Parts: sequence; structure tokens; C-alpha cells
Amino acid sequence: MASHGDLIAGRYRITTPLGRGGMGTVWRANDELLGRSVAMKELHVDEGLSPAEAESRRERTMREARSVAQVRHPGVLVLHDVVQHDAQPWLVMELIDGSS
Repeated sequence: MASHGDLIAGRYRITTPLGRGGMGTVWRANDELLGRSVAMKELHVDEGLSPAEAESRRERTMREARSVAQVRHPGVLVLHDVVQHDAQPWLVMELIDGSS
């Protein structure tokens, strides 16, 4: 699991957790290449999962990324990137400041 200060994919510096759910944690991060704040979703790895279950979870994350990338609407956040870190996909998204 990531922690404050970690550098993901050589570019995204983790700063603070924004929320946590069953599939992952969303972090505030700084894109050090472009100088902007982003939100990053880290996929949780459950050590109790079989290799097939873990792969299924990674595939679900990639399906989510592909779906979000196709949507263009002012009420839907923008997916900027998908990167790999420690063999896990991370979704890099537009950061929207506000309440949950």
C-alpha cells in the first residue's frame, strides 16, 4: 500500500488519502512532470486472493479505466492516465476539490 511521499511511475508524488472503498484507495498526488494536482486510485491487493482472483480484480480496474476514458461530460471526471506500480494498475484522474 502506498504512503505519503511515495513516487508512483516516476512522476506522481502521493500526498494525502482522499477516500477508501472496497476496491482501492484514492489519493491526492502531485504530477511532478506537468506541475498539477491529480487524484490517483490505488487498487487494493488482498493477500487472501488467489492469483486468478487478483488478475480478475486488475482486469476490472482496466475495464473501469477504459469506460471512464470514453465518457465526455462536464459532470464526469477526466481520466488522465493509467500507470503500473508494483505490478498493480493505478488510475490517474482529474482532481475535483469538494466534499464526498
